[in-house]
Amino acid sequence: MRKLIALFVASTLALGSASAAFAADTTTAPAAAPIKMMHHKGPGKEGPFAGLNLTEQQRQQMRDIMKESHQNRGPGAKDQRQALHNMVASDSFDEAKAKAQIDTISKAQSERMLERAKAENKMYNLLTPEQKKQYNENYQKREQKMMEHMKKMRDQQPAAQ
Repeated sequence: MRKLIALFVASTLALGSASAAFAADTTTAPAAAPIKMMHHKGPGKEGPFAGLNLTEQQRQQMRDIMKESHQNRGPGAKDQRQALHNMVASDSFDEAKAKAQIDTISKAQSERMLERAKAENKMYNLLTPEQKKQYNENYQKREQKMMEHMKKMRDQQPAAQ
């Protein structure tokens, strides 16, 4: 169960970081001027692509990469979770079937994370050296915030679990 939770948390982080890459300033700027990325306010919304002053060409290339990545995804995550829920909500519990379903969900999640990592690598390689430096700084800040949040959550849990 801990592995499933860890996979879920990791995928949530990965999805959040790339989604910030697509939030853009709504004002129109000259075609040659770099466009500053806009991100949602609030905890966990500042992804590593936020604030990189991407050009319109970079933004379009990133959109294309993400569109391709989304097209490569297979359907079924919702169906897989629903199947597991049906096992949990049944009158009898078949541990072997539940484990097999969890393994199926975990494998699919791992594949989605791998595809996401490939797409983010393609987007990272579109960046200039200065943007790469900022990206890495953004990542470190986000990682630090996540560690602080996880520590806070652990500290709030009762000790007798």
